[in-house]
Amino acid sequence: MHTMYDYITHIKGVEYIISILFIAAYILFAEVLKPKPFATVVKGGRDDMEFMKGTGYQNVFKTVGKIAAAPFIGLAYVVMLPVAFFSALGGEVGGRAIKLAARSATFAWAPTAAYLTGRKHKKANKKKQEEKK
Repeated sequence: MHTMYDYITHIKGVEYIISILFIAAYILFAEVLKPKPFATVVKGGRDDMEFMKGTGYQNVFKTVGKIAAAPFIGLAYVVMLPVAFFSALGGEVGGRAIKLAARSATFAWAPTAAYLTGRKHKKANKKKQEEKK
C-alpha cells in the first residue's frame, strides 16, 4: 500500500468481508436456536426437488442458461451506454442547430403587426413637417 487511497480501499474491503461473515454467523446462530434447526431449509430443498421432477429438468437448464447469460447481457448494456449517450447528445445538439438555423432563416414578416393606425403615414408626415421647418 503506497497511497492513502490504497489503504482506504483495503480497509473497506476487509470491513465488507467481516460484515458479511457476521451476518452469516447471525443467520446460522438464529437457525441453531430454533426447536428444529434447518427444518425450513430441508423442506424448501425437498419442495424444489419435487418441482424439478414434476416439470422436468428443461426448466432448470433454461434458468441456469439465463443465469449464465446475465453477465454477458450486462456487458452488452455497458458497452451500449456510450452509444446511447452520444445518440442523445447528437439529437439534442442537432435539434438546437436546426432551431437556430430556422430562426435565422425567417424573414421580418410579422402577420400580427398590421399597422392599421397608419404608422407608415406618420413617418411620412414627420418628414414633411421637418422639410417645412
